[in-house]
Parts: sequence; structure tokens; C-alpha cells
Amino acid sequence: MRAPGDRGAQPERTALAWSRTTLALIAAGLLCVRLAPSLPGAAVAAAVVCGGAGLQLRRARAALPRRRRRVAAGGAVADPVSVLLATGLTMLLGLVGLLFALPL
Repeated sequence: MRAPGDRGAQPERTALAWSRTTLALIAAGLLCVRLAPSLPGAAVAAAVVCGGAGLQLRRARAALPRRRRRVAAGGAVADPVSVLLATGLTMLLGLVGLLFALPL
């Protein structure tokens, strides 16, 4: 339940949650780079995971004003594209981790 003077705080909290999530993905991607068995593997992990998470962070920040307007008008704040993008990046990071763990 939203307090009467709390208009627009939900999109801000959502944006902060997306920021924390994407920063955690960037940190995990950089950890994969650090633990990568080869230099090309590290470059691919850095470019794909960290780059994708950075784009997601920028996208979430750019959408904040639109979310505020939707909440003020009584609309929904959900952004299915952000959810799918974060899920895909997390799965890709898991795949990169598995590839690094397998002996080649």
C-alpha cells in the first residue's frame, strides 16, 4: 500500500533494484574475466556480459521518467524487456562459467 505523499517512489525503488542487479552482473562478469583460462575467453566474457549489463543499466535509467508518469496515472511499472534481458544475461553468465569450468 502506498502512502498518500509517496507518489512516484515505486519507480525509483525499481530503478535502484535494477541498478543493483546489473552492477552485480557486471561484477560477476569481471570475476569471470579474472578467472578465465584464456585471453580470448576473457575478452568474450567481458564484452558480452559486462557490455550487456551496462546497456541494461543505461536502459533502466532512461526508462525511469516514463515509469514515474505511468505510476502517477495509475498504470503498471513492469518492464518485461528488462526482465528478459536480465534473465538472458544471467543465463549467459552461467554458461560462460560452465565453459570456464570444463576442461578442454
